[in-house]
Amino acid sequence: MAIDPKAEQQRDVCILGGGMAGLTLARQLKRQQPELDITVVEHQQFPVADATHKVGESTVEIASHYLANELGMADHLADSQLPKFGLRLFFRGDKPVADDLSRYDEVGGSQSLPIDTFQLDRGRFENHLAQTTKDDGTELLDGSTIRKVDLQAGQHRVTVRNDGAEQVLRSRYLIDASGRRAWVRKGEELSRPARHNNHALWFRIDARLEIDEWSADTAWTERCPGAPRRLSTNHFTGPGYWLWLIPLSSGATSVGLVFDPKVLDPANVRQHAECMRWLATEHPLVAQQLQDYVPLDFHYMENYAVTSKQVFSDAGWMTTGDAGIFSDPLYSPGGDFIALANGYITKLVTSGTTDPMLFQESQNYFFSFFTNTLSLYRGQYRGFGNCDFMVIKTLWDFAYYWAVMSKLYFSGRFTDFDFMRDLRPQMLQAAALNSGMQRRFREIARSGQRQGGEGRFYDYWAIPWFHELKQDLVDGDPQQTGGQLLNNIEQLTRVAGSINKLLEDQAAGRRLAPLDQLGAFA
Repeated sequence: MAIDPKAEQQRDVCILGGGMAGLTLARQLKRQQPELDITVVEHQQFPVADATHKVGESTVEIASHYLANELGMADHLADSQLPKFGLRLFFRGDKPVADDLSRYDEVGGSQSLPIDTFQLDRGRFENHLAQTTKDDGTELLDGSTIRKVDLQAGQHRVTVRNDGAEQVLRSRYLIDASGRRAWVRKGEELSRPARHNNHALWFRIDARLEIDEWSADTAWTERCPGAPRRLSTNHFTGPGYWLWLIPLSSGATSVGLVFDPKVLDPANVRQHAECMRWLATEHPLVAQQLQDYVPLDFHYMENYAVTSKQVFSDAGWMTTGDAGIFSDPLYSPGGDFIALANGYITKLVTSGTTDPMLFQESQNYFFSFFTNTLSLYRGQYRGFGNCDFMVIKTLWDFAYYWAVMSKLYFSGRFTDFDFMRDLRPQMLQAAALNSGMQRRFREIARSGQRQGGEGRFYDYWAIPWFHELKQDLVDGDPQQTGGQLLNNIEQLTRVAGSINKLLEDQAAGRRLAPLDQLGAFA
């Protein structure tokens, strides 16, 4: 089809992809600099279906803060999405459990820690975001097809087909938020191995699962008075895998299985029927709750972790969301990395800088966050069926996340390059602490030991330091961030010694004490 030269239009910013990453970026840019002329190109037509749109429903602290506070979406989250009752893990022993959830070991909070997080019905969320983006004055070309992308510094060209006609958009900045299509990463041959070759499958059912009714044990029911367990991101675990159950505000439930194919044969779970047969042997109690429902959808993905040689270029192209990187869904970091990438992109675009060093620094910091996060998962899936090991691991992983990454984000200092340069020795110290701890976890995880099924409860609410860390995120003075980070890193150094002692006790066969006896964490 010939392109009419009159159909060529100039924009400040062209965003490829109108999913969560692209639409949140458009809104953030408009809130920071309303005069920007922005076009978002999206292949799907809005409105999309509520419950069968995309996964990535669970948010944690950074993403929730980004959506509620940076983007001003607190009312939508409170009124149209579900509150999240934290992460909850269930561990069976050698024998499968078919009749009573109280027989599993349980790891989670009895009450919610400070800072609201949410379970997102992604279709409902993105429908609202699409309308909000248009209300902000951003052009949204939904139902459009990208035919060609030409990168040229300051004059990027995107050929778009919409309503039977083609047009060319020229823009100073081109942002790839196209998800796994990854126009820039693939077109520029920037992909590189993530060295985390795990697989995932997921589907939705049109049913609300009342997990709190899966046991008649009154003591078990009453030990979580803070909220219904069904509002948690509930994980059922085993050596090499974890299964998620996530409630959605539409009344549907998201179900997913994430696994290491070296431990769990993909042939056993590649289709829905095969997955249900496997689940009936591993977690028959869960299988019984799902067996009567026809799935609304079913998706299977191999080697979901992706990374790139470059995500930000001083030529004016950048990537966000899965178009750039993705690590692992265990702790729900996808929304966090959208918040981080969009924060750097917004800083670079609204400043108008052309300084290559600022683009390089942004990328270096972003990749540092990614490398630290990917280390939490790589080589550790064999240990996921071991309750004591996973309690110890999550204590460290949560503490590091709240003490360092979240502190930098909530304070807004993660894009303050002078601040980050001054704090570089301490950041390297924290990264080295985490790297050493994850190495230790990988060594222990190799055994693939299964432990659980004794009805024990490990309550994150009982850790005083967790309350202090999260309260500081809410109330901390951004101008005091440097000092608080130094305090947090000093505490993490002490905690690392305690964690190593807990791991030594575990290796010697000593069982982990209840969390109200561990302080932080000795």
